[in-house]
Amino acid sequence: MRIKVINPDYGMTAETLRSRERMLAAIARPDTVISMDCLTDSRVEIDSALDVVLAGAEIVKRASQAEKEGYDAVVLYCLSDPAIVACREVVRIPVIGAGQASMLVASMLGYRFSILTTSFQRIPEKEESVRYSGVDPSRLASVRSIAIPGGDPRKDIPTTVRLLVEAGRECLEKDRAHVLVLGCLSFAGMGQELSELTGAPVVDPAFAAINMAELFHSQHLSHSRIAYPAPPARERSWSHGEL
Repeated sequence: MRIKVINPDYGMTAETLRSRERMLAAIARPDTVISMDCLTDSRVEIDSALDVVLAGAEIVKRASQAEKEGYDAVVLYCLSDPAIVACREVVRIPVIGAGQASMLVASMLGYRFSILTTSFQRIPEKEESVRYSGVDPSRLASVRSIAIPGGDPRKDIPTTVRLLVEAGRECLEKDRAHVLVLGCLSFAGMGQELSELTGAPVVDPAFAAINMAELFHSQHLSHSRIAYPAPPARERSWSHGEL
């Protein structure tokens, strides 16, 4: 199968995108082809609800283009699952949000889970995202943030993992969580080491989304048109072209 991964941040280098593709391919089935794009028209990074709104139109456009190009599924590479409902209205192929996928998986691995994120200011948004995922909000034990030197989790991965371990242990010991969820896609690939060091299951949203897309494809499943009806047919435009 072919999966289009939409990274809702602006201006990532081709080298970075190919590196992410290789990381995801390592946990995918041998016959799965993964292609990642980032935003080029919307100059945003998803750090707020405002960013989600501003990026939404281009994300929908890229999802629609992926379907026309013959991709079998779309994965939204952000825990906020930006524009997921709009994407599902527009395309027939599965649209998997990394946030929703990770929380559904976490709820199957224990009674309570905690989310580890990058920003204290984004904790309320992460708490609210559980409700939209379809998981009972009472299953959320906590959301904890870590202070990353320089702000880039991948610049010094050993330091990031150390901070995740410290916060993760607090989730397990103080908040009585059973499972940890990586609350930022910049943490992708760090889950296994974190699990080994904390002794708890750790859900990597990037990996959960890819594997869930494969599951949907293998079972010939996609979202319900009753739940996500196509938008009324009429001409629409935005600042970067027609939708």
